Amino acid sequence: MKKYIRPSFLLPLGICLMLVQCQKAPLGLSGTASVAEFTYQVTPMQDTLPFAYVVNFTNVSADGILYQWDFGDNTPLSSEKNPRHKYVVGGEYTVKLISVGTNGNNTIAKRIFVTSACQNDFFNTLTGCNNFVWTWSTDADAIRVLSPDGSQVFFAGPAANCQVDDQYKFYADGRFEYDANGQTFDAQAGFSCQAPKANATGFKVFSKAGVPPEIILNNIAGSAAKPFIGTTDLVDNNRYEIVAYTADKMTLRGRIAGTGGQRLEVKLKKVVVLTLADIKNLLTGGSSKSWKLDPTPGANAIIVGTEANPAQYFGGGALDGCQTDDVYTFTIADKATYNANGSTFNGGNIAPNYNCGSDRSYSNISYTFNATTGGVAGIATMQLPSTPPNIFIGTTDVPDNTYRIIEISATKMVLRAGNGSGTVFQFKFIAQ
Repeated sequence: MKKYIRPSFLLPLGICLMLVQCQKAPLGLSGTASVAEFTYQVTPMQDTLPFAYVVNFTNVSADGILYQWDFGDNTPLSSEKNPRHKYVVGGEYTVKLISVGTNGNNTIAKRIFVTSACQNDFFNTLTGCNNFVWTWSTDADAIRVLSPDGSQVFFAGPAANCQVDDQYKFYADGRFEYDANGQTFDAQAGFSCQAPKANATGFKVFSKAGVPPEIILNNIAGSAAKPFIGTTDLVDNNRYEIVAYTADKMTLRGRIAGTGGQRLEVKLKKVVVLTLADIKNLLTGGSSKSWKLDPTPGANAIIVGTEANPAQYFGGGALDGCQTDDVYTFTIADKATYNANGSTFNGGNIAPNYNCGSDRSYSNISYTFNATTGGVAGIATMQLPSTPPNIFIGTTDVPDNTYRIIEISATKMVLRAGNGSGTVFQFKFIAQ
């Protein structure tokens, strides 16, 4: 008779054997504690600014088997032994290394300095380590076209009327902004004033010892159009060599595409916060300067509203024919002259309302010119005597003879009539 051993009898025996075999000596630490230490080397990734800096860290910790790096710039931690880390912005950073050994861990922290792009003289001049705005120089040779070797001048002249208020803003983080302020002077459209053209949104500065710095514009995303600084002439590789620069002026040079290497030179000046004297000089041209309401279709040269919303009551429209030839002249001696050229447009205070009426010209009326006060918008204020409609600027029905200069350049001016407590009239003028 065969004997059978039931499996249930074997189970306790198997468990006992397993327990015996799995027993080990008590766990414990052995060896020495790690000592954390590292060295590093900072190198730029390329010769263009603003550029990322790469730091090569060399781990020289003693008896380490695991590592954790904190690079001090809020990027993810790293467990590499010898990491290579990219810093986007220059500055001072605290780098921490934890080194883990078989008998304990150790931490070391070091402050490292990553060179800032703003230490480069030209880059700092261009951006101010934040942002600077540049516009056209008023020099008579703000634009020059030269032969490839620079020995012949094919063209020299000032910026066109719709160019002079163009603005180019360079940011320290590599952003670039172009503001046409209404129109772009387009070389591809017969050298004429056109609707604002698209431009690059980023730039780099090539900077290498022994050669002039260069501004390199990014391509325009999603477009075959080419970026530009100054004129819209197509420049090889979007590169502009810096011929000369000071704290507030620079001359750029590019090679015009398809001309065999002809040089385009452009002079720019930095846009600065205007002093009261600067504003007066723009208003009067340093002696005497004339302005008229902007007749450009769609300019909405006259709007009416409140200080919070200057177009609240009237959003603008085309000028009447007798308004387009009105000329206002201001002198450095604080004298104002209005030439209606035959007819003045009546406002709501003169019958027949909103029609051309009799000539209301005036000559050499004294006004005061001061900084704007009272917490209202404006960079300067002109206060004319008497009351409208005897004396006025823009329209006969302005609320009072307080005129605040909201914006002004060599070619354009925005005036706001009214002290800000009630209705305001706002006017766009162009220089004559």
